[in-house]
Amino acid sequence: MNNIEILGILSALLTLSAFIMNQYGMLSNDDIRYDAMNMFSGIGLVIYAISINGVPFMLTNSVWAVVSGIDVVKYFLKKRRGVKSAA
Repeated sequence: MNNIEILGILSALLTLSAFIMNQYGMLSNDDIRYDAMNMFSGIGLVIYAISINGVPFMLTNSVWAVVSGIDVVKYFLKKRRGVKSAA
């Protein structure tokens, strides 16, 4: 097993962990950890998909990572605005 395969497996486990935690109420859709887990796992799975030339997986996981990444960016922008307005 090479490093890319390990990355793929760990990324898949991260996606599944976020999903399971969400389904069992341990992590909400609005939680930054949920979005971050999905973003990082999506990025890892895109890297893996590129390595196996899996175009459908590249597409799916690119969208997955971008959508989650947008929520992560929104979270930090909102947090930053909150800190600035308090000063």
